[in-house]
Amino acid sequence: MSKIIVCTSKKAENPFTFLNTKVEIYSYEELCFYIYNNTVLISKSSLSDKLFNWIRDELGMTALSDKLFAIANKAYHAQDLLIEILSAGDYIDADEIKEYMDAWQKYRKLSKPQKLKLKADGYLGYRRYIKAATIYDSIIDVADTITDREFLGNVYHNRGVAAASNFELEEAKEYFLKAHELNDNVTSLKGYFYIVAITSDTADLREEIRRMDLTEEYFEEIMMDIGDAKDDVSEMTIFAMLQRAVYNKMHKDINEYDRRMDIILSLLKDEFREQAI
Repeated sequence: MSKIIVCTSKKAENPFTFLNTKVEIYSYEELCFYIYNNTVLISKSSLSDKLFNWIRDELGMTALSDKLFAIANKAYHAQDLLIEILSAGDYIDADEIKEYMDAWQKYRKLSKPQKLKLKADGYLGYRRYIKAATIYDSIIDVADTITDREFLGNVYHNRGVAAASNFELEEAKEYFLKAHELNDNVTSLKGYFYIVAITSDTADLREEIRRMDLTEEYFEEIMMDIGDAKDDVSEMTIFAMLQRAVYNKMHKDINEYDRRMDIILSLLKDEFREQAI
């Protein structure tokens, strides 16, 4: 589901905040969009009196609030509350509700590691790197019980992204290499070389590429990837920002390298404070 959020309902003066992602919701439409796209991150504790009261007091949707309280007073699944919310207005149509219910049924049939990965991927998308890393680690802890090498490789790859974004660069290299060993994905191998570039100079990067029997053309491709974007973007992951900083470092633009690294370190400090709550 991807759509522009056109809000026709009352806008809340005080937002509802999903504490695990720090996302603030100001309208019924925003609430529906968040639920539809982040179900795996919505715990039963989020579906509480606090949310139901907010729907009544801030959105003026008394009937919906009363229904949610009634459902919560009986034996229920989180799905019951979420579908009730999605069905209360016109933002989500009947076909989308059916797709949502089908996706929920498919989710229930997944293995525990598959469910955990979806949750960790969600946190990774919201830059909750510590939360994501903890969940990926719980999957890696039972790696010997997982036979799907591609799936496990993807877990290691995303764990590498989380590590790199938390500036755990040596650990990130190991995760990316392990990921490539398992999934044979070129993206994982490139992730490894990006970290080599961050922690070394151009000569070391070239030598490491040669050591793995890769060509000079591959080295040039990595260098082009690193310097592909000229500007920092606020939505960019810290890992991607690091790649841009490396481009400056390798082109001897130390002032720009220092500037970007200062930004990255500041972001890391802010994110760590939020994630530590």
